[in-house]
Amino acid sequence: MERTRVAVMGAGSIGTYFGGWLAAAADVTLIGRAPTVDAITRDGLTVTDLAGRTRTVPPETLTLATEPSAVVGADYVLLTTKTHGLAAATQQIAPYLQHDSVVISLQNGLRNASAIDEALAGAFPSRASRPLVLSGMVPFNVVRTAETHWTQTTSGRPVVKDHPRVDPFVRVAQGGGLRVEVDPDMRAVLFGKLLLNLNNAVNALTGLPLAVELRDRDCRAVLAACQDEALALARRIGISPARMTPLPAAAMPALLRSPTPVFSNLARASLKVAPTARSSMADDLDAGRPTEIDELQGVVVQLGADHGSAAPVCARIVELVREAEASGPDRRRWSGAQLRAAVGL
Repeated sequence: MERTRVAVMGAGSIGTYFGGWLAAAADVTLIGRAPTVDAITRDGLTVTDLAGRTRTVPPETLTLATEPSAVVGADYVLLTTKTHGLAAATQQIAPYLQHDSVVISLQNGLRNASAIDEALAGAFPSRASRPLVLSGMVPFNVVRTAETHWTQTTSGRPVVKDHPRVDPFVRVAQGGGLRVEVDPDMRAVLFGKLLLNLNNAVNALTGLPLAVELRDRDCRAVLAACQDEALALARRIGISPARMTPLPAAAMPALLRSPTPVFSNLARASLKVAPTARSSMADDLDAGRPTEIDELQGVVVQLGADHGSAAPVCARIVELVREAEASGPDRRRWSGAQLRAAVGL
């Protein structure tokens, strides 16, 4: 029986992690930067989940490439680039996609599937012949713990838009040891993830490990204020954010503002965070890369302006992240108390 072919475009932390698990049940192509591809070609790929399960994939069982043309023939293409590189990556792979390919967006943000579809329009003017584009959501962080070793550091299960053509991918993922859920309302799922992702900027500005930052009540107060603004926007535009924790989304700001012992006790069962976990935005700032702030607090500000929903705390966080991007390695590391004061709380 022919194996499902999965190509990962933008094989960074999330992409290589997915590829490592999927390779047990699918033919996997990883398309990434030359240093990463060269290292995996030499040493193979190792992935570890939050429970400590580890798998090493020999390089000869993967197809490793740096050119977007390597997506040719893929049944599923996972787009795992940063959001700001999404349009360019889509245009690069478009000439090599089949009309019956399925493209799954696994970036942060609310608007990625529509952006991919628009970017494909040039190569596929007829919507009827265009590859199917589906939204996906990855709730956990992945860190690179060695040159060819990627480790999941927070909890959660990926979700993909429910569609008959995604079922084979879900089965392949399950066969590889990666549980992927489906949901018909990805707008609600993505907004629920956005609420959690608003912490990326708070974490990046402090420079602290996630576990340490989340024990700081001042940091949590800033995150709660950002979530309040996002929840107000959700009500204004008619979205009921999906529940990403045992608590309803609307209850999350109150939990964040609770005393640290109360927060720790209530969050312990639902939010597992490895000691080494940090947000990807913190890694981006350290590496001098552009961040995804426009798709996090930035989208709350933008959509808020469009729909009459004020977001002054999110706007201030955007300003501080822009300052950090401009400062490079000399950027300021904020304490929770300093950050709370800087956003006017």
